[in-house]
This record gives sequence, structure tokens and C-alpha cells, in this order.
Amino acid sequence: MGPNNDGQVQSDAFFLKGDEQSGRYVYCIAAAGEEANLGTIGIEGHRVYPVVHLDLCALVHDCPPQPYQSAETDVIAAWVLAHHRVVDTAWKRWRSVIPLTFNTIIVVGEVRSAEENLKAWLEAEYDSLRGKTQILAGKAEYGIKVFRDVVALAKSITETSLEVKRLEEEIGSKPRGLAYMYRQKLESTVSNEVQRRTGNEIKELYDELCSCAADIRLEKVKRGEDAGQMLLNLSLLVSPEKYPELEARLDRIRNRDGYSLRLTGPLPPYSFC
Repeated sequence: MGPNNDGQVQSDAFFLKGDEQSGRYVYCIAAAGEEANLGTIGIEGHRVYPVVHLDLCALVHDCPPQPYQSAETDVIAAWVLAHHRVVDTAWKRWRSVIPLTFNTIIVVGEVRSAEENLKAWLEAEYDSLRGKTQILAGKAEYGIKVFRDVVALAKSITETSLEVKRLEEEIGSKPRGLAYMYRQKLESTVSNEVQRRTGNEIKELYDELCSCAADIRLEKVKRGEDAGQMLLNLSLLVSPEKYPELEARLDRIRNRDGYSLRLTGPLPPYSFC
């Protein structure tokens, strides 16, 4: 995200006129008012420094007014990694940052320089940005993916369900054509029961993990994972005080038969900005 002409926040790189170093590439907003020099950790080794307004700063490097573009995926990946490295460095140092999206570039206007435009945006949006840094202060983002072995679940249902056993007995006594229809009904019965149980489990897991988080985002569930069917894909904003509780709940999920999970983090709060 980045400031537009109305002082709002958007996720585009935007540019006007200017020379080769007239733009300011913005990595994040940090809850810090100090004139720190983070060194040459930016994209392509650029020096990263703060543009300060009161007790906030934007971490930037000088750049051309055009967005970073390349046909080579390795080059783009290196740029994005460098962007994350700056955000992560700032987050570990100040513990409260608002990450901006890759290719957020402030440029010169008709009257003001890029840095003046950036300072004007920081001033105009100060209350909103300061409030957000206070909400995020000290908290980390964790990504949690919960998987279920639905094949094992279906097998368990087949072995224990009275309705399934009744249908299996019916199949054994029916002619071939009619038995085929009963097999389809049996498969549908098992499939519906799997969906019912996993639906209940999803709600139970969500409620259990939600109680550990200051905020939560439900991400898109992906199919075709080797670990089984993905039940939940969550981003959680968690305070240090709540993390032990989260860890204990994740351990209980890991130990449940047929369950597995993947945990990423702690990370800067990308999903909560």
C-alpha cells in the first residue's frame, strides 16, 4: 500500500516526472522517530534510511521513478526477498511496523519532491498510522495450516456407521444393476458424513485458535496437498503473552489422530495492514 493524491492508501507503484534518483521506494512505516541508518540492505544493495515525522518513520531508498520490472522470475524473487529483509529488520528493531507492498514508490509532483510528498502523506495520515502501529506493537503474525486425513476418516466411518453397514448388507442381496445404485448411495452417504464431520471440526478448530489471537484472517484453502485435505488456512496476530497458549493448542491438534499442521512465523504483520 502507499499514499495517493488524496492521502489514501493503495498498493500501486505510481510515478510522474523525475531523474534517476528522484523517487523514494518505501518498505514500511515504523513506530520510531530516530534517524537510524539500516545500511545497504535494500533492493539491489541500496542504502535504507528513515524519513521521519514525529515518532513515525518511513523506511526508504532512493530510486528511479519507475517500478521494478523484470521478465526473470529469479530477479523478481530476489527483489521481493530484499523487500522482506528490510521489513523484517525494522520489525525486529522497533517491534511495530506497517509493511507496504512491493513496488510502493513515491515520486516528485508538480511542486514538491518525492521526499516532501512522503512527509506530507505521513503528516496527513499520522493519526491513522500511529493508531495502527499501537495496535500492532509487539505482536507477530503466524500462519497456520491444518490438514485432515480424510481417507482415514472415510474408512473409520465405513467401519463404524450403522447406516453404511445396512447399505452394505442391501448391496449383497441385490441384483447387479440395483447393487450399483446402492453402492453409489453408500459412497454418497460416506462422503456426506465426511463433510459433516470436517465442517464441525473446522468450526471447532477456528474457535479454539481464535481465542489465542488479537486478530485473525481466514485465508484461501488450497486443494491437493500431500498432507491431506486442508481444513483451515489462517493468519493469526498474536501477542507474546498469548503465544504459549497458542503453542499448547497447536500441540493438541498435532496429537489428534489423523491431523497434521504447518506453522510459519513469527513474521511481521503483513496480513493485518
